[in-house]
Amino acid sequence: MQHRRKAASAPAPAAAKQAPPRRPSAPLSVAGLVVCIFLVATFLYSEVKPASSPSSSSSSSSSTTTSSSGGSDLPLPLETTEAAAGGGDGGGANGRDLQEASPHHPDLVEQQEDQHLEHQEEDEVEEETRTSKSGSHEQQQQQRKEEEEKNKAVVRLPAGCELYKGRWTFDAAGEQVPLYKESECEFLTEQVTCMRNGRRDDSYQRWRWQPDGCDLPRFDARLLLERLRNKRLMFVGDSLNRNQWESMVCLVQSVVPRGQKTLQKFVNNGSLNVFTAHEYNATVEFYWAPFLVQSNSDNPQVHSVMDRVIAWRAIAKHAKNWKGVDYLIFNTYIWWLNTFEMKVVKGGGRHHQDPDLQQGGWSKYALVDRPIAYREVLKTWAKWVDRHIDPNKTTVFFMGVSPNHVV
Repeated sequence: MQHRRKAASAPAPAAAKQAPPRRPSAPLSVAGLVVCIFLVATFLYSEVKPASSPSSSSSSSSSTTTSSSGGSDLPLPLETTEAAAGGGDGGGANGRDLQEASPHHPDLVEQQEDQHLEHQEEDEVEEETRTSKSGSHEQQQQQRKEEEEKNKAVVRLPAGCELYKGRWTFDAAGEQVPLYKESECEFLTEQVTCMRNGRRDDSYQRWRWQPDGCDLPRFDARLLLERLRNKRLMFVGDSLNRNQWESMVCLVQSVVPRGQKTLQKFVNNGSLNVFTAHEYNATVEFYWAPFLVQSNSDNPQVHSVMDRVIAWRAIAKHAKNWKGVDYLIFNTYIWWLNTFEMKVVKGGGRHHQDPDLQQGGWSKYALVDRPIAYREVLKTWAKWVDRHIDPNKTTVFFMGVSPNHVV
């Protein structure tokens, strides 16, 4: 069989076109699909699964953080992770609430924490304001009450009224006197109970003081006790001032209920006697010092000494009992009338202050004219007042001459 030879010039048959080679994409597509399915499953698992316990919450939070870090470069802050796990300052229910709200959004968690802290601060401020208002209201009420009581205890006198200038007026009708009855006052000593001792005429009780230019308002015991609330009123001096003290006690005791008033005599075996109105925490006191300065007649129970001797510079022993008193009323008079000359211990008690401790005691003395001795005693007393009494805290009176014992 003969083969025909093709002509050399004959064109060669066209080669078949080949398609461009494909990338092996099937394996990569399967891997991406698997990653997507894993991420979706993880997200759905975290949203659906309840936070049943702190440990499971911590585990879920850890897996979420890991997953997020695998797909993002922004990890959850440490405080957000702690709050989601229930280990932060919120703790307990607050921590779980923040976790359940959005464990994957740290900004929202921080915002809720800030709001929680703001609410706490607002509650604290509101509580402080309420407490402050309550305390301020109570303080205002107390100040108002004290002001009202203070105003009640003030008696306004008209201009030109001279309390210390006037005259004694006999009130025959008895409209303003007597202010108390002898039989109703249990604190009077026997020697001054005139009616009980047999006096039949009670007209001596009908005299009253009439100042120039005005009329005194009728005595109000409650008003005086209110003025004396938490204070001390003390009479200091001889038996005339003791009478005034007993009368003052009888004037105020009538408005004090039984059981709310007491009388202590010779406190600490000394010269002090104290009447106390317990409801008012007020005292009306008497201190026995017939010459104000020291003398051999200072025993409050045994003082009827005919040969009386004074130490006109020695006052400290008595005066230490006068400190801290709000109202002081002094007198010394009737015990100066026995003789025209006074016996003054030599040295006047200036160097040893207490003649009881001096050698010779009260037996060494000099005779001095009564007016001179009286003036020197008053100088000693006045110097003590100037040096030891604060006029802003203590009011001092000196009672003038009284002709006789009166109640």
